[in-house]
Amino acid sequence: MQSSKAIGTLLALTICACPCFASGPTEIPFNSGQIVLEAVGQVNNSGSNSVQFGYASKVAGIGNAFSTNAAADQNESTARFTFYTEVVNMRVTTNGPLTIIVRKGTTTLYLNSSPASFGSPDSFRSGTPIQTSVIHQQVIVDTVEKTFTVVNSNTITSTDRFWVDGTEFQLGDVGQIFKTRVVGVLKVRDGSTPPPTGYFSGYSEGVKK
Repeated sequence: MQSSKAIGTLLALTICACPCFASGPTEIPFNSGQIVLEAVGQVNNSGSNSVQFGYASKVAGIGNAFSTNAAADQNESTARFTFYTEVVNMRVTTNGPLTIIVRKGTTTLYLNSSPASFGSPDSFRSGTPIQTSVIHQQVIVDTVEKTFTVVNSNTITSTDRFWVDGTEFQLGDVGQIFKTRVVGVLKVRDGSTPPPTGYFSGYSEGVKK
């Protein structure tokens, strides 16, 4: 009887000490100055509203942001992570050839579940949400060159665990701030030219609180 109790106690201690029962997700932090995401996207503007969507071509801490190792096939259709931003204009200022637009809204990052396509913006939000944030955005448009630069400041409002290649991750934590810088080119449009409004690419890095 005493032997059985001893074995039971030993087993309980072994289970408690085993890291496989106590370990949590691998957090991907947005540390100050660390580039966490690299993004490729497009934008559709309509009046004072703007939607910006695309995929992450790199995520810090994750070996491959795509479901394939073939570089030629690494695009929106094989991206593991997508994003969708919805913002509205708060202020528009003209300064010579420059137009400065300040926007606010939300950004959602997704673990993609089916191939995304730039021909279908909603396909970039068809996956499982893994992070949401509120966004303050400044856009500077060069109306002569038809180019634009953007600086986003995002504050994470929620984050959910997700699995990639057998490992559980968490992308940032509530309250963390990250900044995104992108450059883009406007599409020359007339009445018969379909969307998008423009194309962009850039990166996100952590900001010290």
